[in-house]
Amino acid sequence: MPVNATAAANKFSLLALLAGERYEVGLSKIAGDKYGQPQARGLAVPHRRMVRDLGVSTSAAGGALASATDLQRVAAAVRPAVVLEQMGAERIEVSGVAEAAFPRFAGGVGGWLAEGEASPSDNATIESVVAVPHCAAARLGMSRRVRNQAREDVESAVLREVEQCVGGTLESGFLTGSGSNDQPLGVINVPGIGTESFAGAVPTFAELESMVGIYAAADGDINAARWLLNTNDFASLLSVATQYIDGAHRICGLPVFSSSHLTQGKHLLMDPSAVALIYFGGAQVTLDTFSSGKALTGAAEVVVFNYADVAILRPAHVVVGSA
Repeated sequence: MPVNATAAANKFSLLALLAGERYEVGLSKIAGDKYGQPQARGLAVPHRRMVRDLGVSTSAAGGALASATDLQRVAAAVRPAVVLEQMGAERIEVSGVAEAAFPRFAGGVGGWLAEGEASPSDNATIESVVAVPHCAAARLGMSRRVRNQAREDVESAVLREVEQCVGGTLESGFLTGSGSNDQPLGVINVPGIGTESFAGAVPTFAELESMVGIYAAADGDINAARWLLNTNDFASLLSVATQYIDGAHRICGLPVFSSSHLTQGKHLLMDPSAVALIYFGGAQVTLDTFSSGKALTGAAEVVVFNYADVAILRPAHVVVGSA
């Protein structure tokens, strides 16, 4: 049947999906069927890979009649860019697999050869780092009054709160996860990363310079290096170690990022390309209206699930300093 070229594009709504609206549920089913739902817990939410694959076009062109902007807003809220992505780490979204393996190289050798001399053997150690799904669950409470308002009035506010809650849950696991109790192994806990010991809680400039030296000695690309500090540690260093150059705070000339989800006292220097963030299938969402007496009060909780892991491809290009 031909598409009406004058029809308005559908606006994808998270709250409409939770309410069971046909259009949103239809796209959710596509997301679940095509991109996988490991240990399905709720309704699949389109993510940015699906938004790209849909090839959304304008209604005048007779396309899918889906609003790319609204799809992207919801996708960004339930799976936001964490600070590691803002620094430059790669996000990888995989479908239909229980684990993902990535090569990890531990150096190699070369040399100069005389005429007729055999090439030296490659002593590079090639290992695999395996990413497996860990379930990150973020919960956002809503009162009866909020639920009874028109969806258009509260959608943006709900998406903002969902994004903050989900982002904090993921960021904390990626950075500081213990590797036990269903958590991923966070960046600061990976074996083989560089370390620097500080004499006090606030490092001296010389100690920060030493971290740069450790990173450089591991053949790290200085131009690619970035600092990541806890927000309180960043504030402590503002007057003693940082400069503001070209619109960015810098230490030893290298850009500084901050996160409240990095353990206070831990100072990271890293090449973001040494880290990969892996997501399995799409995010999933459900509305909890029954637990803890919610059926009596009319309150509810939006619960967002993401199956994810973090892989460190070059541990030597991650350096952590602490007292």
